[in-house]
Amino acid sequence: MKKRMFALLTAAVLLCGILTGCGGNPDAGSQSGTSGDSGSAVKDTLVVAVPDAPSYMDPQVQAAIATFRVTTQMFDRLVSLDNDMNLVPGLAESWDVIDDKTTVFHLRQGVKFHNGEEMTSEDVKYSLERCIASSGVNYNYLIIDTITCDDDYTVTITTKEPFNALLPRLTLDAASIICKSADSSPEEFNRHPVGAGPYKFVSWELGGDVVLEAFEDYYKGAPAVKRVIFRTIPEAINRSIGLETGEVDLAYDLGITDLESLAGNDKVTTLTTPSNTVWYLGMNVQKAPLDNVKVRQAIAYALNPQDYIDIVFSGEATLARNTMLPAGVEGYAPDTVTYDYNVETAKALLAEAGYPDGFATTLWCADSQVMRDSAVVIQEQLRQIGINAEVKTMEQGQYYSETGKGEQDLFIMSKTSIDPDSMLRAMYHTEAFGLSGNRSFWATPETDEMMDKASTTTDKAEALELYKQIQTIVAENVPLVPIAIEHLNAGMQSNVKGFGLYPGKSHYIYGTYFE
Repeated sequence: MKKRMFALLTAAVLLCGILTGCGGNPDAGSQSGTSGDSGSAVKDTLVVAVPDAPSYMDPQVQAAIATFRVTTQMFDRLVSLDNDMNLVPGLAESWDVIDDKTTVFHLRQGVKFHNGEEMTSEDVKYSLERCIASSGVNYNYLIIDTITCDDDYTVTITTKEPFNALLPRLTLDAASIICKSADSSPEEFNRHPVGAGPYKFVSWELGGDVVLEAFEDYYKGAPAVKRVIFRTIPEAINRSIGLETGEVDLAYDLGITDLESLAGNDKVTTLTTPSNTVWYLGMNVQKAPLDNVKVRQAIAYALNPQDYIDIVFSGEATLARNTMLPAGVEGYAPDTVTYDYNVETAKALLAEAGYPDGFATTLWCADSQVMRDSAVVIQEQLRQIGINAEVKTMEQGQYYSETGKGEQDLFIMSKTSIDPDSMLRAMYHTEAFGLSGNRSFWATPETDEMMDKASTTTDKAEALELYKQIQTIVAENVPLVPIAIEHLNAGMQSNVKGFGLYPGKSHYIYGTYFE
């Protein structure tokens, strides 16, 4: 208890600076009815504490959860997944699968963008073609052949080959529908994004608060919460203290010990759920000695995933079991090739590769608590086999950009998936080299062909067998080491109702209200 109280006092001092100084936004913290307000004003502002700052307000630049947690509130897609991962209508009220290459979408009529313009099929066509043209997100959509506007409210999408994952793929944030007329330039759109989602953009200072306000003409009905402030608070304990002091209404990704301490606080409610997010150690195979498969296998044997989970996630995560597919995703094939923790085996492989005394390298991570904690654990485990990994930490946006260019050696990353193709393609396909996800820059013509075939076959059993074979091949070549499947959590003031956790991590604010 003394240790907890000391931590609270220390972090409270730090938190005051974060909550009052972050971004310098005059709107932040000055709303009527903020947490702890004993006056009669109706509370209408939700302050959401997040661990990582978004890099963009445009969802089609690069795939990053920190960005999507904000942009998913501003943009809707043709179809969506609810918090139970059920496919539900979005901007398309219905669709008809004409054949294995053709799907016709019937759009909702009267849907308004934030600038007052009505959404038509031209906006849908423009948005999806814009997505396909963006190297940071397009790997999931290169299968699309044509997008045609049959009339103002009907869009037909055809794929180059039969494609069994089109609908799940269109639920991703990269497939957000934007207002065509608002996209005068990428830079301008990022400064003034215009979507048709429940919240519209107000302001953002890089690294500071993002302020959104309710879109009263939202087609599902005006949001109950009228203003949302996303506040970046990197340290988990500070997000927890923000809840305890009432300065924060909702906080994502709390520390496990903080969850335990909040359990006895009747002013705070907590939620937990499994996720589809896998944390992994990536290896840039374009850099020596990581281009040597025996070196990569040695690193895999050197890692102790359970210790990693116990230290980084306080035991509250699931072993990834040598595959990037989480158990909840179809095609999951664990332990096709295993790397049980074994320091001696790792040292022997390094010696066979010509590095009996190990070598020096760098280990890259973004400036977030999970990343930093991960780096410390992995650095020490690699040291046990003679690998001296210097930790290189950088701001989130720069981290994603530089690793997309292939500047890194070893790197820590996570990936969220909703279907096997989107995960395996992002991690191992040539199409996804760089910003799209394949930051290990490993691929083979064989696995490319297998992934393409698995995603286009209409024989489900054949697809599942191909996915199993792919997981076996990539585990043998080990361009990355899957370590842990993250568990999601959030804490909120007891008067915050209607919020639920989305396994894909972006989380919907719409439907949340104050009691």
